[in-house]
Amino acid sequence: MEISNSEKAAAIQNSIETETLAQIGLINSKSYKQHNLNVADGFDAILALHELMPMEKVYTNVVRAFQDGDIGFVHVDYYLFEPTVAFDIHRFENGLSVEHWDNLQTNSKKVNKSGRTMTDGKTKAIDHDLTAHNKKLASTFVNEVLVGKNFDKAQDFFNGDVLIQHNPHMGDGVSEFFNVLKEWKDEGKEQIYTAVHQVLGEGNFVLVLSEGYMNNLPTAFYDLYRIENNKIIEHWDVIEEIPSPENQKNTNGKF
Repeated sequence: MEISNSEKAAAIQNSIETETLAQIGLINSKSYKQHNLNVADGFDAILALHELMPMEKVYTNVVRAFQDGDIGFVHVDYYLFEPTVAFDIHRFENGLSVEHWDNLQTNSKKVNKSGRTMTDGKTKAIDHDLTAHNKKLASTFVNEVLVGKNFDKAQDFFNGDVLIQHNPHMGDGVSEFFNVLKEWKDEGKEQIYTAVHQVLGEGNFVLVLSEGYMNNLPTAFYDLYRIENNKIIEHWDVIEEIPSPENQKNTNGKF
């Protein structure tokens, strides 16, 4: 029986720990487009990267797995070269992954101001009939409020001050979220969103891939939102600096 794209994406990422990527046969070995700019195109480049990892320490824990059409995307707690949290995205053709995007961030293993980690919280999608609506809601929030800086519109997307927050530098609450963003701006390390590149969703979970700047450096933002009763209620993110062009190992672009 054919497994789902979410299950395939999870199996690919789990195979890092078990060193079974070649055996599971879920990546197109002849055509594999890579958007991790620290890795070259192709299947062999991934195998070569795995050879460099400290395998006695490596683990993978796929915490969330979703799919959106021919895309499978997963939220993973890793030890690769260090404790890491990531979102990995695979696009499938004829049952095989032909394209991969990801965003990775060091996991300090500390809880945030509200006692939450970067990966805990709800994991299962519901309201599958509302996928398109929820994708539009999350996309509109990021485009209008974060990219467009129309902060007065933020109240339209939340139920009062309710926001369960997993960003390691923030606590719960909508006001806390915007207060910290203002603090960062005042300190000269503003988090700036400039464009939304991709929106993926399953049911009440939506992942928004955006570009911008953090600490004045080109940055990729992957924001996962959980939506309840037409309001954003929970947020996870992974933030990664985009390597400078001279340090990029492929020409496919981060997004």
